[in-house]
Amino acid sequence: MKRLLLIALLFSILIPFVNADVTSQDSGGNEEISIGSDRYIEGFFFGIPSPTVAAVCGNGVIETGEECDDGNVVDGDGCSSTCQTEAEGPGGGGGGAEEALITVSPTEFNINLAVNTNVDRTITIKNIGTNSMTVSINQTGLDTNVILPVSSLTLSPGEVKNITVTFVGRSKEGIITGTLNIGGIVIGVSLNVRSKLLLFDSNIIVLNEDYLVEQGDRLRTQVTLVPMGEKERMDVTLNYVIKDYQGKIYLTKSETLLIDEKIDFKRNFATGSLPIQKYIVGLELVYPNGVAPSSAHFEVIEKKRAPFLGRLIFWLILLILLVLIILILLLIKRERDKKKKEEIK
Repeated sequence: MKRLLLIALLFSILIPFVNADVTSQDSGGNEEISIGSDRYIEGFFFGIPSPTVAAVCGNGVIETGEECDDGNVVDGDGCSSTCQTEAEGPGGGGGGAEEALITVSPTEFNINLAVNTNVDRTITIKNIGTNSMTVSINQTGLDTNVILPVSSLTLSPGEVKNITVTFVGRSKEGIITGTLNIGGIVIGVSLNVRSKLLLFDSNIIVLNEDYLVEQGDRLRTQVTLVPMGEKERMDVTLNYVIKDYQGKIYLTKSETLLIDEKIDFKRNFATGSLPIQKYIVGLELVYPNGVAPSSAHFEVIEKKRAPFLGRLIFWLILLILLVLIILILLLIKRERDKKKKEEIK
């Protein structure tokens, strides 16, 4: 009997070291949740990558099957119209041409605007190379939600030019993602298009340091909901989404809240095996006759290794197990010696 108790004790100590990963996906079911200020809910939902989609040449992102993607489908610029690296043509005079380089600022846009309104934003482009160059300017996924002033731009060495891009909120509320592609540099864009008659406002922010989430770790966010009109108790639906700048949706979740005043609460999202790249986490607050969306960007990065800490934990666990085994063996030996003495008597 004592041996069984000892074995049970050993298993109860070892079990906490065993950890299993669970993943699930909810495509939008509702939950009735009563929530107060600063409520923290752990592991709100888990992430599963959606099925692989075909590569799109010309979107500025190198995808499966592509050797390059410079943001256009033009041959003769080093990256072909099918996104394969082009061989260099015959040169003259013995010197290879220097690759032209540019910088673009900003590199991301997160814009709030109402239905049927528009806002202007300025993008600064600089040629930091030593040769003149012409850069292409196009968009992916934004379609009628963006107006580009030009389709290409020529810059002399060291020259800086500004372009004004107009973002448009069309007749449909929600979160729209896409990219601006300038000379092969991709600018992520998230448009939060809300109703004109705004009864509620919403805001979601990423709490992870530098907006970086190591692969497999949790995305930590804080949500703020603010009634804009007269105070009244109202049920609202919160639709959460994680998507990339190409519009590919990875996660969705919904919940229903009853609110009558400003509330702040936190949500944790287990990102599961999301691929390493940039994303937005979006929130749409849906109420009768209106939508108040908001979004925030984050990036999934490779899991950092901690070899010293990992080895230390391993040896500590091993030492604890060794001590437990020795204790159990000593107790068993003690029981046997006790029985022998009793038999002799």
